[in-house]
Amino acid sequence: MEPAAIIEQLSHFDGLPREALRAATEQRAVMAPLLIERIESCAESEAIDDLPFFAFHLLGQWRETSAYRALARLLRSPSDRLDRLLGWSITETAHRVMAAVFDGDPAPIYNIILDTEADEFARSRMCETLAMLVREGRLDRDEVAAFLRDCWINLQPRECCFVWNGWQSAIAMLGLVELKDIVREAFDRDLINSGWLEYADFEHDLTLTLLNSAEPSARDREYTLFGDTIEELSGWYSFSQKRNRERERVRNMPTLPLLPELMPAINPLRGIGRNDPCPCGSGKKYKKCCLRSAADTSAFGISARA
Repeated sequence: MEPAAIIEQLSHFDGLPREALRAATEQRAVMAPLLIERIESCAESEAIDDLPFFAFHLLGQWRETSAYRALARLLRSPSDRLDRLLGWSITETAHRVMAAVFDGDPAPIYNIILDTEADEFARSRMCETLAMLVREGRLDRDEVAAFLRDCWINLQPRECCFVWNGWQSAIAMLGLVELKDIVREAFDRDLINSGWLEYADFEHDLTLTLLNSAEPSARDREYTLFGDTIEELSGWYSFSQKRNRERERVRNMPTLPLLPELMPAINPLRGIGRNDPCPCGSGKKYKKCCLRSAADTSAFGISARA
């Protein structure tokens, strides 16, 4: 498959474009610069298609460090635009992809976290990216600990925002007991929504880190580098056979008839004077005919409004 055809299929596809994803991986050396170029242009334009989503994950699969800064700029896009470009990957895979393409400089990740215009869920996940990189030995623990401590002063907004969830999570993942008091204060100030998490949950996660259990937990598996794009995304509902079956079922459902359009009610007696001929054709005056009938009906508690 030619690169142009791969780009076209990744840009407009209903479902998981397995053939195009495999072809892109087979031609990684050619495709990586093309995908990075499109990512950079998406970060600066209003165009919306499927390519950024698939490019984001392919570059993570390939551990393409040359894509690191372009992806970091993309993650600083306004929330509504980022959601249209990356969808669920903002919360499901962004931290794993960014850790996979990390080039050794944490500044772009710091900038996402501190950017109040960036999506709060992307900012939250980037805090956890830092923790992942420390645990893999690719970032200095003391440096990241200092950054997380300074976030207590520098991180905005000073109100409930999901970025604080990622902040406390990173502190727990790294076992930073020395920051435990400021995390408690963050909970006390309701910077972290109690509907999401409680301080006892933070303490539990911190304890798990300190115990350093040899048995990997579900939490540990959530913080591994992004793997094969087809394998990982195949488990998503939006790319599943179940979703395809349900769409087909809905498509084959019989179409219900439309209700007739309601017309405004018209009172045929409106504007008729008491002494005018009765519109029923009796030859009597209105007051001697239908008006009297209406009055008699009203006397029994039935409304006869004009």
